[in-house]
Parts: sequence; structure tokens; C-alpha cells
Amino acid sequence: NLFDFSSFGIFLREGRTLLLLEEESCPTSFTQEAAKNVLKVFSILGGEAVRLDRIDFQVEKRNFRPGQMAMNPQATLRSHLTLPLAVEGEMIGCIALHSDQPNAFDAQDLQFFSVIGYQISSTLKHVQRFSSVKDMALYDTLTKLYNRRGFEERFAMEAQRAFYSLTPLSTVIVDIDHFKRVNDTFGHPEGDKVLCEIASVLKTCVRKMDTVARYGGEEFILMLPQAGLEEASMIAERIRRQVQERRFDVGKAHIQMTVSLGISNFPEHRPRTKEDLVRMADIALYDAKRSGRNRVCVFMPRSR
Repeated sequence: NLFDFSSFGIFLREGRTLLLLEEESCPTSFTQEAAKNVLKVFSILGGEAVRLDRIDFQVEKRNFRPGQMAMNPQATLRSHLTLPLAVEGEMIGCIALHSDQPNAFDAQDLQFFSVIGYQISSTLKHVQRFSSVKDMALYDTLTKLYNRRGFEERFAMEAQRAFYSLTPLSTVIVDIDHFKRVNDTFGHPEGDKVLCEIASVLKTCVRKMDTVARYGGEEFILMLPQAGLEEASMIAERIRRQVQERRFDVGKAHIQMTVSLGISNFPEHRPRTKEDLVRMADIALYDAKRSGRNRVCVFMPRSR
């Protein structure tokens, strides 16, 4: 072996918990003891290691400086080397090596595993950035709601589940009435404020399990799992009423806005595909706007 260690582990932080991601040990009992040591070192020196961007190099219990964690005198592990893993200055975990021999690690080990730690941290950083970019692609930058793509990804999974298990799934499309007038009269920045306020109303009116998305322009779409027509209608009416009762500050004016809403439901309306469910909600929305706006309409077969 190039390196004399009895136990090796990569630990990642999840909240206040350290999770053992990967381990190599001989015998297995070393891993359990090593984990206890790592938890102590991480809690005592973890924050400092990040702030000072240093590596914690500790060997053999008699050489520990005051304030550092001392090995249990009965411990079978006599040396350990702990290297922090950090992403953007935040400690996310550590690499830990333990040996049953005193003074098992030297400067060469420290240098080698420092490089390994850097490579792991860099990889995790790229993964984190990729996840962030992917998330950005699914959200509307203005309202912070899901965008159309984000909605369709979630909708595809939920619709498949509903169609398979024959559980209710309702879709509601919301359109802001006469929104173009706001942009034309007060300008697009003020119109954006109205969009954000209405997005906020939508989020407060739905259940935790529901999905709210900006579908495009001044149009929003809701996915309501396990909601029948009655419950979906109650949610839609709550949205309509709260928007109507709200006063929107645009420029120096206080204006009233209204919304029109169309509802469709599986299995009530017998859609064969998720696209049918959206199309039916869109037809119901058309009926709501055609019949005077500021109202909720439920899909009716051949209602167009």
C-alpha cells in the first residue's frame, strides 16, 4: 500500500448531519470508531477550517494541542488526518483517514490528500453549478414561479400517475383581464409588478401539493393533484375574489385588476392525454373571457 491507513471515509454534510458517502476500512470496526472521531473534529474545527481555509493535520494523541479533540485512550485508532471539503467558502464535508499506528501520516500524505480534497471539492462545485443552471431553466426569472418547461416536466409525471391510478387531477388556466392596458398606460416595469403581485396571490391560494407556473405572458397555469371539480372550483374562485379585492399600486395610481379562469378535470372530462387536459382548461378559459371576464368557468363538452 502507498499509504498506511486503517480507515478512509468521505463525509458530506446534510444540515447538521454528516453522511458517510464512501468508505474503505479494515477491519469494519475501524469505520465506526473513525466516524465518531470525524464528528467530533468536524464540530470542533469545521467552521475554523473553512474560515482560515486550512487543513487540519492531527496525529497521535500525545501530540494534540490544547482545544483539539483527543483520542479515547482505549481507541484502536492512534492517528488521523482530516481535510475539509468546501464549496464557495462553505464547508460541505471532509475526507478522513485513520490509522491504528501512531504518527502514521507525514507531509507527503498531507500534500497528496490535499490535492484529492481539492479535486473532490471542484467536482462538487461544478455539480452544484450545473444543478443551479438546470433549476434556472425551469423557473420564470420575474415571478420566481415555474416556467412552461418546468410546469410541463412536473405535469407529465403527475398526469401519468393520475391516469394510471385513476385519481383526480385538475388543471386551471388563469389569464389577467385587459393586462395590455396596464403595459400601454403605465409601462412594462409597472406591468411586471402586477404580474409578480398576482403570482403571489396564486401561491397563497393553492395547497402545498399544487404547482403554480407562469405559462406565458399574462397567463398562468395551476396543477391540482387529487382535486376534484368542486375543490378546484373553490380554489379558482378564491383566486378570482382575492385578485378583484386587491388594489395594485402602479406608478402613482391604485388600480383594480381581475382574472378569468378555466378549469378541467381528470377523470370527470375524460381526457385521453395530458394535452387534452390543458386544451380543455383553455377552452373553459375562452368561455370565461367570452362571457364577460372576471369569472370561473368549468370545461363543458363542445362548449366552443
